Amino acid sequence: MTGARRVALLGIDGSGKSTLARLLAERAGTGGRAVVLSSLRAHEHPDGPLRELSRHLDTLSKEADRLGSPDLKLAVLYLQMCTYGVAERFFTRELAARVVISERHPVLDALAYVPLYRDGIERVGGPGRREVLREQLAGLPPAAVAAARDWCAVLGARRDGRAVRLETLGAELVGLLGLPDARRAAELSARFGVAAPDVAVVLDLDVETALGRVKARGRHLEPHERAELLSRVGDGYDRALAVFDTVRVHRVAADRPPSDLAARVARLIAL
Repeated sequence: MTGARRVALLGIDGSGKSTLARLLAERAGTGGRAVVLSSLRAHEHPDGPLRELSRHLDTLSKEADRLGSPDLKLAVLYLQMCTYGVAERFFTRELAARVVISERHPVLDALAYVPLYRDGIERVGGPGRREVLREQLAGLPPAAVAAARDWCAVLGARRDGRAVRLETLGAELVGLLGLPDARRAAELSARFGVAAPDVAVVLDLDVETALGRVKARGRHLEPHERAELLSRVGDGYDRALAVFDTVRVHRVAADRPPSDLAARVARLIAL
C-alpha cells in the first residue's frame, strides 16, 4: 500500500462534481503531487491507463440507455468502476502521486446506486432474459462488446476463475443487496480493489436545483435522473458513508459559484 491520501467528491447528479474535479485538476497542475481521476471514465485523464477500454465502456453505457436495458446498464457501470483501482494504483505507485482526488468513488457509488436498479432488473428478469441480452449485445458496436467481454475475462481471473459475464452481472450485483451493509461494502471493496477514501467531500444541493442543472446540459438524461431517484441517491450516500467510520466527511453547500466552491474544497483538503 502507498501513503497517498485519497479524497472522494460525492453528490447527486447536477451537484457540480465534474466541474469541481476539473477546477481542482487545474489547481493541482502537472507536478504530479496530486491527481484528479474519474471513477467511471478513465479515458478523461490523458496520462491514465485503460483509456481505450474506458471509451468502449462509455459507448456501451450510452447504448444501454438507448435500449432501456437496466441490467446491461448496471453491468457496464460496474465494469467502468473496476477500471478505477487500476488508475489509482498507477498514479500512486508508478507516478508517486501523494493526493488522489476521485470524482465519485467505486465503493460508495455502488452502495448508493445499485439499489436504484433493483426494481428495473427484477421487472425485466426471467428465464429468457440472458438470451435477450445476448441478442441486444449482438446488435451493438462489436469492438465495444469485445472490449467489455475481454475485461470481464480479466476480472474473472482476478476472482480465482469465477466467471464475470455481461449477461448475468447486473442481476448478480442486485443480489448483493441481500447482504448486511458492512458485508456488502467489504465485498464491493474487494471486487474493485479499492479501499474507502480517507476524506469524502459531499456537495449538498437540493434536488430540484440539481435536476435543473442536469436538464440544462442538453444531453440525454440517465435513467436515474429523476427527482425521486436523485433523492434516493443522496440518502444512499449517507447510508454508505455511515458504514465507514474512518472516512472524514466534509459537507459543502454547492449553490455557490464554481470557483468559490473549488477554493473552499481546496482549503479543506489542503490542496
